[in-house]
Amino acid sequence: MSKFTKLRIMDTFLELLNKKSLDKMTVKDIIETAEINRNTFYYYFEDIYDLLHEVFKKQFKDFCNETKKETFYEEYVRAAEFITKNRNAMEHVYKSKDRDLIRIYIERVARIFVARFVREAAVSYELSEEGVEYLTGFYSNAITGNTMHWVEEGMPPYREKVLFLISKSFEATVDNMVKTYIEFGECKTQ
Repeated sequence: MSKFTKLRIMDTFLELLNKKSLDKMTVKDIIETAEINRNTFYYYFEDIYDLLHEVFKKQFKDFCNETKKETFYEEYVRAAEFITKNRNAMEHVYKSKDRDLIRIYIERVARIFVARFVREAAVSYELSEEGVEYLTGFYSNAITGNTMHWVEEGMPPYREKVLFLISKSFEATVDNMVKTYIEFGECKTQ
């Protein structure tokens, strides 16, 4: 068995998921489209839901290994790319019992790229690691909530504008947020 075969199964599944809901998809659909046998499928995956989880894990790993972008906006677009390119598949996942995979994926990628930009903004300040974590969580939660709201609405076409506005909001506020955290968040309560 090869890594290529596993990737082919995952790619086939994602292709089918963009056309067919998760509850209507069968292992037979996947193996016929991928041109493999049933034993090969079960060598790599326990069932369709295990395959679904592996697809999200692979996408997260790919995101982490890809070249990072220069601006917050470009990085946010890169983070949202898996969801936007697989719009129908995400609708099908959202309507399934594993809808939380979308939120978890968004949270994980947002935390990674937001932390990078918070650290860059805080370079000229003495922001503690606790402060970096707080601000990363603050902005990541805003991105996750906003993106999930968009998914819940059925992913209408206004997303590019929202990505841009959120990016500009981050750029406009991050220095003030760092200063505010240093002034108020770093103090010890008694």
